[in-house]
Amino acid sequence: MKEIDIIVKAGKKYSICSCGLSKSLPFCDNEHRLYNKKNNTQYKSVKIFPAEDTELKLKVSNWGKPPK
Repeated sequence: MKEIDIIVKAGKKYSICSCGLSKSLPFCDNEHRLYNKKNNTQYKSVKIFPAEDTELKLKVSNWGKPPK
């Protein structure tokens, strides 16, 4: 499972990739939309709205391998 550390800033909206197809991991670039359409899946990004500056350790099982 791939792990990425990021720092998020208070008051900013972040979209985190959950499908593993993004070319800008860990952030979503909407690659899931075409994949969902072709494969009848429901991948969506995870939205984060931090109240304060925070360091996050992200682990997503789909990163580093194609979604099923």
